[in-house]
Amino acid sequence: MKKNFFRAVLFSAFLLAGTVSVNAQNGYEVPPLDPEYAEMANQVIDLQLSDPDAANKAFTKLMRKIRKSEEDLLSVGQFFLEKGVYPCANQCSRQLYELAPTYVPGLMFGGEVCMMRKDYGAAGQKFDEVLAIDSTNIAALKRNAFVYKNINPHVAVEMLQKIKRLDPSNYEADKELGDIAYNMNEFADAVASYKSYFAAVPKDKRDVRAAENYLQSLYATQKFIDVAQLVTDFETLDPKDMVFKRMKFFSAVENYEFDQAKTAMSYIVNKEYPDSNYLYLDYAYAGNLMKELNDFPAAIQYYEKALTIDSTKVGGIKELATLYRQNKEIDKGIETYKFYLKQLGDKAELTDLFGLGQQYLAASQMADITPEQKAAYVAAGDSVFAAIQAERPDSYQAPLMRAAINITDGSKPEDKVKGFYEQALKLMEGKENVDAAKLQAIRYLAFYAVQKDMLDDARKYCDQLLAIDPENSFGKQIDSYLKSMEK
Repeated sequence: MKKNFFRAVLFSAFLLAGTVSVNAQNGYEVPPLDPEYAEMANQVIDLQLSDPDAANKAFTKLMRKIRKSEEDLLSVGQFFLEKGVYPCANQCSRQLYELAPTYVPGLMFGGEVCMMRKDYGAAGQKFDEVLAIDSTNIAALKRNAFVYKNINPHVAVEMLQKIKRLDPSNYEADKELGDIAYNMNEFADAVASYKSYFAAVPKDKRDVRAAENYLQSLYATQKFIDVAQLVTDFETLDPKDMVFKRMKFFSAVENYEFDQAKTAMSYIVNKEYPDSNYLYLDYAYAGNLMKELNDFPAAIQYYEKALTIDSTKVGGIKELATLYRQNKEIDKGIETYKFYLKQLGDKAELTDLFGLGQQYLAASQMADITPEQKAAYVAAGDSVFAAIQAERPDSYQAPLMRAAINITDGSKPEDKVKGFYEQALKLMEGKENVDAAKLQAIRYLAFYAVQKDMLDDARKYCDQLLAIDPENSFGKQIDSYLKSMEK
């Protein structure tokens, strides 16, 4: 029974040796391996495939020789650990713990054996036992921090902070603290830890992934100038690193360095990486840059690409609708904005609906549309603003927009438009920061009064215009006209 079990164990040892690369980060002293025991251990490894029974006998013989020596159990066990033979290393660990349960190097070795099997809970217990004996054991604190980094990051942080108290110059602890904060989306903390790490680590030992995370944490905290400054240094670590190129491009756009941004976006333009490596944000930033450069067709193409990568980005859908409108692709803009509202669903607010009305307003003001098309856009837009007004009767914005969209002929006074502007003006009473809206409404009402020869009303609205803006050219024109009529 025992022989069959060990045959299975040795076969699993072969599997582990083939799939696990062990590089124990010791932090503990391992006695030199006795040449006799080294020869016997190598014999076990040589026989484990060709003759498992003989390997079993060889290992049993070896264990009989070393089972009462903690130093030999440790050196032989470490040998098997580094060869990736978990079952034999585990046997040594168990025997060593039974023989000397407070032997710190043995406990550290036992933790590494558990790590090899990815039994992080058992590994943590071993390192905890070391810390119960010596709470200042930095090696155990480091390994415990590694163990807990992904399963209980808060405990890992405590361990790493203790390392920093014991050894303030330990920059690796800063890196680990940065990694944990980054993985938890605590980007401000990540920035602080990575800043300490890169200030202390020798240049030839800087970690590329930490550099990536540092830049992305700075980006997440909107420190775009810092990103731009650091990325120039970090990109020398790996000139082909896509994250460095991405951060260089993003920061140039955010810092309004558009010439630099055009150069930095070459990784997108030249398709330097497989399609699957590009993110929604790569193309969205490219679209934003083209928009700033007034190249709306290119901006549209990039946003369309961005949304093929992630169609759930409602902000991108809204931006694409705006770009269509700015590129005078009115119907595409309207349909895209409707899709945006559909994607928002119950999360849509009145301000979102207001945007659809603005799409119709822009469409109705296009110069090359037929009267029938204009009427359709006006009707659709007015119905949107009417729905908003019904929902928020205390807001002046909806009647203000209804007035604007219902102007069919700007050279003639229209009663319907006048009515909406009067509603809007009344709703503005007592409100602050509404001068621009007031000027829009009063200007039309003054125009209407002049056209209708309602001179008293014209004077009233003219005075209101000039009270808000004494240099208002339209108000001055009406003022001159009314004075001439008084002579």
